[in-house]
This record gives sequence, C-alpha cells and structure tokens, in this order.
Amino acid sequence: MEIELSKIKVTGRFRTKFLDIDKLAASIEEFGLIEPIIIDENNVLIAGERRYKAHQMLKRTTIDVKYMKDLDETRKKEIEFEENIQRHAFTWQEEVTAKAQLHKLKQKIHGSAIQGHDSKGWGVTDTAMALGESIGTVSTDIQIARGMKVFPELMKEKSKTSAFKKLKQLQEAILQEELSKRLKQKGVTEHPNVINGNCIEEMKKMSAESVDLIVTDPPYGIDVDTAQTFGKSSPQNTRFEDGEFETFDLLDKAVKEMYRVLKPDRHMYMFFAIDKMTPLMKLLLKHGFEVHHIPLIWDKGSGGYPSQSTTFTHSYEPFLHISKGRRKLNGTPRDLFSIKRVPPDRKIHPTEKPCELLRDLIEFSSFPGETVLDPFSGSGATLVAAKECNRQAIGIELDTGYYTGICKRLEGGDTEAPGDEEDLP
Repeated sequence: MEIELSKIKVTGRFRTKFLDIDKLAASIEEFGLIEPIIIDENNVLIAGERRYKAHQMLKRTTIDVKYMKDLDETRKKEIEFEENIQRHAFTWQEEVTAKAQLHKLKQKIHGSAIQGHDSKGWGVTDTAMALGESIGTVSTDIQIARGMKVFPELMKEKSKTSAFKKLKQLQEAILQEELSKRLKQKGVTEHPNVINGNCIEEMKKMSAESVDLIVTDPPYGIDVDTAQTFGKSSPQNTRFEDGEFETFDLLDKAVKEMYRVLKPDRHMYMFFAIDKMTPLMKLLLKHGFEVHHIPLIWDKGSGGYPSQSTTFTHSYEPFLHISKGRRKLNGTPRDLFSIKRVPPDRKIHPTEKPCELLRDLIEFSSFPGETVLDPFSGSGATLVAAKECNRQAIGIELDTGYYTGICKRLEGGDTEAPGDEEDLP
C-alpha cells in the first residue's frame, strides 16, 4: 500500500552513510519503486531508508510500504540488519555483464547511435548517463563483458582492472599474430639500418622513445676501434689500457642514451663480464633502468680456453634482463639458454653471439614490426636475428672493418673476416 512520506518516522538506524542516493533516485524516477520499504503499525521505518531518502530527493509525497506488525524492538533491528547483510553486491563479472545487457537492450529499443553522425540512437554516453557513471567506466565495462565471451579466462581475474589489462594483452597478441602472418607473406619489413659511427653520437641523433628493444654486448673500451667485449680479455689475453674509470665513464654516456631512445615499458638485454656485474648494475640503476638482479645464463656447451688442469674452462656467459617500466614477456622462458657457440671458422667477430640465442631474446621481448637496436653491433648477429623475426633493426658499429662485414652479411655475401679466430669466454 502507499502512504504519505511525511507520516513515516525514522529513529536510530544501523546505516549512517548513504552513498549514491542520486543514482537510486534516477532509477526510481525511470522504473518506479521495485521493492517497497518496511514499516511497523506506528509507521516507524524498519527497512529501506535509502529508498525513503531517494523519494525525499525526488520530492515525492507518497511511497509504497509493507507493514510488519507486532514486532518487538529486537525483531525490528534484526530485520533491518538482515536486509542489509543479505543484499549482496554484484560481482564484477555480474556488474559488467548487466551493464552490457542494459546497453544492448536500450539500443534495441532506441536504435544504435552512429559515431560521427547526428542520430537519435542510443550510445555509450546515454548508458553512462542512465547509470550515473562516467563514459570511460561504462565503455570499459562493456568491452570487458564482450571480451569475456571471446576469452572466458577473463572471468578468472580478481578485478575489473586486471581483466581489462588481460583483455588488452590478448587483443594485442592476436593483432601481432596477424601482423606476423602478413609480414611473412610479404617478406621482411625493411632492410636493417646499419650505421658506421660512434654509438653515443649516433644515438643522440635518434628520436627519444623510438626503439622497442635493445640487445647488445658493449665493448670494454667504447672508443677503441679494436675493442673487445666489455670487461673481457682480448684473444692475446691482454687488457686495454683504458682504466675502469674511463671505461665506465664512456659506458655511462652510452647507457644514458639507451634509456632515452628506448620506449617506456620495454626491455633491454646486455651481455657482460661477471666480475663487472655490481658496478654495471649501479650504472644502469642510476639512469632509471630496472635490473633483474639474477643474471641470465648462456650455456655455450663447450669451454673457451683449455684449462691445462689448472682451472675450469669458460663455458658460459651471463647477461642481464633490464626493463624500462613494465612489459610482460611473450611466454615463460627459463633463465638458462643452452645454445652452441658460433664455430670459430664462421665468426666475423671474436665475441659473436649465435643468432638462435638472439632470436629467442627478440621474440620473448618484442612483437613483429617493432624496432630492435644494437648500439655495439660487432658481427651484426642481432640485426640478422631481428630480420629473421620480422622486426625492424638498427645497428651501430664503430669499426669500419666490422661495419663492412655486417653489410656483406645482411646482403648475403662473404661474411668471414681475417684475424685471430680463437674463441673467447
């Protein structure tokens, strides 16, 4: 039955905060009061204070009620408490599904709004206004609801936020897979760009946040034409005269530029000598990179130097997984890569890495069509691997001889270089 709103008496209540009364009022305005409030024989409110306040907001003079008589105070409080306790909120899955169904129903009644056209159809903006929520929230919820039909695994996520992130990842993976198919049909995207010059100066010419992945093996003396791998001995087992201070000063400048040219939420892989790990990590952290503190290991399968029974042979090489922001790996790779080294008679650089290893890193941390940079190209193996993975590639090499070798290699010409072919650790 219906009574005058002014006759209802509201005494001490459990609930003290009344959120979203305006939304409830809008719903009552459009659909009416679905569930009447509960009062006793003296018109004292037992349950339904939010509905009562929504009527006040709408300046209604009457309200539908349900009488419950002959109740003592304990029973009244019990009913009030029970009604609020048992009114479970939607799960996020139910919430987004309900919004999507409401949106679809409204479009069925009013027709769909056409973006860019002045039409009277129903759009996301209208649904948002009807629900009293932001357009962005409603749009996201509708996308999630539609996504759950295609990707049921989204329903297992703990929240709408994590479900939406997962949806975007799945969508990106599908798009990248399709792009990869098209690239394979048409061939490689573009020929890798190889630059003969100082990497610090050349990276300064590059636009900020212009590459998607860096894979590199920095030399010990960055400005030395015959430089070997950072922190390692030359084939003659001698060290460059560059002191550690000078070396890290140069590497400091290079890492600064690497951070600048790398896009946010991207990865970098850097090979290094194990005895230089601590200062190298400090340098990387200094420039804003996040460094995974446990290095990855390349198991070469055989030793680099004969031990002559005095020491262990060098059969592995560490490298760091470095991040600028957050980006998930494409898969769940192990931290040990057992891949045979490049045979000495096929190397064009003493510290050349096998393309198989570099392809793995590129595929774990980038997508087809993205750009891979190697500021210390050496043999050009990173560029070859990027090309094989349908990635754009940029390589910088200071030594003119190795630069020429890279160009020949990419063109499919003679890639062997003269010099000492002894393997390095």
